[in-house]
Parts: sequence; structure tokens; C-alpha cells
Amino acid sequence: MNYKIIINEEKLKQFVDWLPDLLPNEQYYITLLARKKYYPESGLKADKGQLKRVTSTKERIIDKIRQFQIEEGAYFSDGVAVCQENLAVYITPNPRDLYLAGLKTIKDITDKVMKNDTRFNPQSLALNAIQVTTSRKVFFDLDIDFKSTDFEATIAKFKEDIAAVINADCLTYIRTNGGVHCLIKLQAIHSDYMKNWHQNVAKLSCEAYDVTMNGDNVLPIVGCIQGKDFSPYFIE
Repeated sequence: MNYKIIINEEKLKQFVDWLPDLLPNEQYYITLLARKKYYPESGLKADKGQLKRVTSTKERIIDKIRQFQIEEGAYFSDGVAVCQENLAVYITPNPRDLYLAGLKTIKDITDKVMKNDTRFNPQSLALNAIQVTTSRKVFFDLDIDFKSTDFEATIAKFKEDIAAVINADCLTYIRTNGGVHCLIKLQAIHSDYMKNWHQNVAKLSCEAYDVTMNGDNVLPIVGCIQGKDFSPYFIE
């Protein structure tokens, strides 16, 4: 039996279609993690053990994720076998710039060579550079953590609150394990909100939820695994 990363392929296809089309110098960065918090019984030592990471064009995202679905028990984190229930897969919704990442990789490798450091991994340095080198900031990511167990009411309250400080048609909601990610499409922000939206959104935390201003960060992938018995999905 293999690990199951793709839970709902139709929802995954919908997510891939939603992502921005890429320019020739761009790709997406995808990472598969072992998350202790989703299944502590597995005995993992760390909450974010990185198992695999790749870059991908938009057209190959699903194929790349399928390649993560290897034989169950073959992933290890700090010497501990990773359970299906620990898995979560993430993507950068803002494209990465391979050209700028290449320049950063050259500099990083040169620095290692100049210091006579013979232990570095060029592939790891390149992937690190790609992860942090944003090409275009299409989205600003808000991570909404629920304090209340009434998820539906909390989502409704947050949607009502944020609609008072920014136009609702620039927002996309993705239900995640324990909360919601709200993606703000920056070019779709109306001029009436442009000046103050950031500081107003930052003030939205309340007794029902906390708002973390992630900005440019990784996002759980719709239609894929995110911990025990959960797969992220779009909220209308």
C-alpha cells in the first residue's frame, strides 16, 4: 500500500486551474512535510519534518504530487517512520523566480567555496534559494486560526468582518485543518481600500479567531492530504 497524498483529484484540478499562469522564468515550489501535531501518536520528534520538495510548472503539479505517493513506511523523519496521518503537502501560490534564484544560488555556492566549506549540498542551496525568491506577489496570505469550536459561525464572522475593510471580490477562502487561509488578490483590491487595507486587516483578531499576516508563504493544497482525515477545500 502506498501513501495517499491526493485525496480528491477533481478538487486538486480546480485548485491548479485557480493558480496564476506562469511566465517562462517562473515555477511553483511544493513541499511534503511530516507534521507531528496532526498525529502525535506516531512518535515524531519534530512538527515540521521535510520529506520531499520539488519545483513545478503549472501543468505538471499533479504529476509531481503523484510522485510523492511512494510505498507506505518509506518516509522517515529523524529516524521515525512517518504515518499517513502525519502528511501534509504545501505550495507557494505566488510564483518563484528561477532566474533570480539562480543568481542567489551562484552567490551562496561561491560563499561556501570561499570559506573552504566542503560539506554543502548544491541541490539543497538551489531549492532554498527558489523557496525564498518570489517572482510576483499575486496573493497576500492570511492564516486564520479558530478559537471557537463552532467552525461555521467563526468562518461566517470572519467573512463579515473582513468584508468591512476590503472588497469581498478580491478574496478566496480555503478551509484548512484547524482554520482558514484567506488569499487576497492584490491587483483586485479596490482603490477605496488600497491605502489602509493592510493595517485594518491586521486588527481583525477577536475572541473567535486569530489572524496571522503570512504575506508570501506556503499554502496547504486543496484536494490533498493535510493530516488525519482532512483535505483542504475552497469555501464559496
